[in-house]
Amino acid sequence: MLMTLSILIMPLSAQTEEQIQRFKQEMESYYNEKLQLTPAEKEKFWPLYNDFYNRKIKLDEDERITYRYCHSNVQNMSDQEIIQALDKIMRLKDEKHMLYKEYHEKFLESLPPKKVLMLYKVERDFRMHLIRQLRKHGRGGDDRKGSGGSRGPGAGLEPAPGMGSAPGMGSAPGMGSAPGM
Repeated sequence: MLMTLSILIMPLSAQTEEQIQRFKQEMESYYNEKLQLTPAEKEKFWPLYNDFYNRKIKLDEDERITYRYCHSNVQNMSDQEIIQALDKIMRLKDEKHMLYKEYHEKFLESLPPKKVLMLYKVERDFRMHLIRQLRKHGRGGDDRKGSGGSRGPGAGLEPAPGMGSAPGMGSAPGMGSAPGM
């Protein structure tokens, strides 16, 4: 479990293939149980969800890298460079929103509507489960409130790769607050 928890605190690029596979296995087991997926539903759902998840990871990583670059270099950036970076961030958020919309429709084709609704809750619950486990194992004490310590704002308790806001939950998909903003 502790290795799985490292997914929460390290960027995707720092993960080993074994850590990523353990995380995905734990996530799949959790989702299967909570959604009570039948074998036929699993067969349709998981290829879709994995594709969605991998595409979302890429967008999340691009957004995170852009924010970190900007926050590290803001004093040396021209207004034009800052505007370009902000435009890129907004484009990434739009792409993420469109990804959610696209896959929402696909999920409705592979699962009953009730399970699609439950999926969004299960995504959030899984993230919270991982964060609780992380705190339980002493890697993100409550006193930090998600701060990243010396690694920068928000770096200590970043969501697991691809585990951003679920569509329809809280703020608009992909429009959550940015690290350090």
